[in-house]
Amino acid sequence: MPDNNELLKIAISFRGANNDLGLTKFPARMRADLIQEFKPNPQKVSQTIVALQEKGFEITGSGDLTMSVRGYKENFEQHFGTQLELREYSSDAGLVTEDSFYYPPDEANWNADHFLKEFIDEPYIQWPHILMGQRFPSVRPSLFPPRVDYHHLRVPGDVVLTLNAAKVHKEGITGKGVRVAMIDTGFNFDHPYFQEGGFNATSILAPGATDPELDNNGHGTAESANLLAVAPGVSFIGVKLSNETNPRASASILEGFQEALSHNPKIITVSMGYDLALKNAQRSHLTSLPNTYKALEAEIVNAVSKGIIVIFAAGNGHVAFPGRMPEVLSIGGAYVQENGTVRASDYASSFLSKIYPGRRVPDFSGLVGLARNNAQYLMLPLQPGCKIDRNDSDGTGQDDGWAVISGTSAAAPQIAGVCALLLEKDPHLTSTDLRSILRRTSLNVTLGEGSSASNGGVAIPETSTLNGPTGAGLVDAYAALRQL
Repeated sequence: MPDNNELLKIAISFRGANNDLGLTKFPARMRADLIQEFKPNPQKVSQTIVALQEKGFEITGSGDLTMSVRGYKENFEQHFGTQLELREYSSDAGLVTEDSFYYPPDEANWNADHFLKEFIDEPYIQWPHILMGQRFPSVRPSLFPPRVDYHHLRVPGDVVLTLNAAKVHKEGITGKGVRVAMIDTGFNFDHPYFQEGGFNATSILAPGATDPELDNNGHGTAESANLLAVAPGVSFIGVKLSNETNPRASASILEGFQEALSHNPKIITVSMGYDLALKNAQRSHLTSLPNTYKALEAEIVNAVSKGIIVIFAAGNGHVAFPGRMPEVLSIGGAYVQENGTVRASDYASSFLSKIYPGRRVPDFSGLVGLARNNAQYLMLPLQPGCKIDRNDSDGTGQDDGWAVISGTSAAAPQIAGVCALLLEKDPHLTSTDLRSILRRTSLNVTLGEGSSASNGGVAIPETSTLNGPTGAGLVDAYAALRQL
């Protein structure tokens, strides 16, 4: 049970050098043309770092506008003048990284030490994040996946063919020279699938994470296989968030994002996020972004303004953030049936954002299974005996290092791979360029409907427009390449 020695992950934003309002006090949504006003004075940042360290806090990461800090509950309450309460975290997703966490009561006031209050906007404890993968409660694995008796796709071949990336590979384009960072649970590249693939892939640790070769959850390892199937030539940087020994010490998405930025990637892809829906029968959408997420929002806006392509999963029935941000490429799901017919995945989120007016989710789609079989669709490698591997409903063994899963967790890295192929061909492409190219060239989907859970209980049906549950449709890598 958490206590006064509970280690908290905290987002710190500052009062801007050109704007007395901080990120959390600014009444409008953050935009690229405003971001410069919120960049703090470097001297004040340095003074704040010294003050925080003197008060027992640890600085774990920083961006241009925000800082990640860790400190104990007792320290937080003392120096920020707010009493914390234990909250139980419940989510329909089932893949929550922590079951409970400390956070101030709703509408709580804070009364920070005088010096901190002068420079800091407000400190916000980071909530546990949700993995946008499948929902489900050591022997060296085989290079070859087990056989199951239902329709599914395998990596690399089936995924490469279905996204029409094989023709791109035939032209010698595999994503060479493109640095891609993926933030997830961990990356077990000791699996024979990765060893025999000869990928240029490495795993690094975000603050608080442990053992870069371990992935006891399995999510990150499995989803990375999607990206490396589509773009096997990329320089892949896996940013691990998990701490298997002490899960509460695991990194937040913000800390992972800040760590990813420090490695100068061209693409950052994330298959996790937060579900911004009220816990009522209708799962009503929040109409404003909670302050606890504004530091992450600001760093994403800033990253995109600097030319980094940021990709997020749209969610599996979640009202997902940051997957709804206008700056990110939001990836939904399409399902290709055994006869080749394509339909919208009713497992993947599709909705009109109430926080960012006019923003429809998703932009376009990768490959995702259907809700009726718990999205069991893609045969993927993972660490033998990990949490996902122990689920035996997919017809694979509980410790064989393979699982049949999917979700927009799989779709996001697939499309990150497609973007890497295009960036090898033309390194000057911007996020806006890629969005435009992929929207023009995606395969239009006219069957099926999206997840009703993401849209107040009403599923959005697929139509011939670009605003259906798959967005512009299923991404076609070769058609996109022909546009360059």
